[in-house]
Amino acid sequence: MITERELVERLAAMGWKGSRAVLLGPGDDAAVLRGGFTISTDIAVEGVHFRFDWVSAEEAGFRAGAAALSDLAAMGAVPLALLVSMAVPGDGDHSVAHDLQRGVRRSGDRVGVAIIGGDVSRSPGPVVLDVVVVGKAVGFVSRGGAEPDHHLWVSGSLGGAGAAVSAWSVGKSPDPAARIRFAAPPNRIPLGRALAGRGIARSMIDLSDGLIPDAGRIAAMSGARICIQTHRVPADPCAGGDLNLALVGGEDYELMFTANPGMESRILALGEELSVPLIRIGMVEAGTGVVLEDERGRRTDAGDAGFDHFATPWPDGPR
Repeated sequence: MITERELVERLAAMGWKGSRAVLLGPGDDAAVLRGGFTISTDIAVEGVHFRFDWVSAEEAGFRAGAAALSDLAAMGAVPLALLVSMAVPGDGDHSVAHDLQRGVRRSGDRVGVAIIGGDVSRSPGPVVLDVVVVGKAVGFVSRGGAEPDHHLWVSGSLGGAGAAVSAWSVGKSPDPAARIRFAAPPNRIPLGRALAGRGIARSMIDLSDGLIPDAGRIAAMSGARICIQTHRVPADPCAGGDLNLALVGGEDYELMFTANPGMESRILALGEELSVPLIRIGMVEAGTGVVLEDERGRRTDAGDAGFDHFATPWPDGPR
């Protein structure tokens, strides 16, 4: 069975032929054009990424916009504009379209950008929402800059959104704080801009599919091994401190980055300045892949844990 990663790689190889106009092509959180213009797109499908018995249409729109903008945060880019395309039922009631647009608009308002266009179509099935983000990055940060001896850091706490999905998937109501973590991802644009603009982050990614698989993406693009010290991982209290949810739950939209060891005091000061917890959770080493290390120094291979659209969903239910 083909994995999501393999499909993405095949599609990228089919489409990408190189261009003088492009500084950074497929494979990162966003593409970067000459001049620093940074572009990404993020799709949300009803029954896969959200359900209307979980969140309202406006919340689904906000979440989709925030998730797309998170890609710009991971590049250290300043948002400039949004474009929104959607496919909605053709039953004559356009309230879903209106509410989706309101939600995306709120996500843009939060970072000071407007919706400048898009497209709309009738859908005979699920609602589909696609948000394109345009930004500008001066001295962008990619996934490929991690080097041995770098420290590994994350922002915020992890596992809250996964806890909400876990509860919904077994017919329970999630903790209100976990529901908020799912429906309203954080705005890490100021953090991403500071980490890039001040030369702190050497590699960076937003956490959408889970800590382990996203660490694997940095490892693969950097040609290095990522060691996650599990006792340092900030498991969200609304997830009951569940380490597994923190490692593979996904949907957190926090930032993970690597930095030189000498940057620790500057990183902690930045966290205080922006009121965002920044926690060192591991290190970069020579080698490949991702390993987990407990507080006694015992190590295990992290394997392929995490969410894959073309594998069995974890947990059971939409993602």
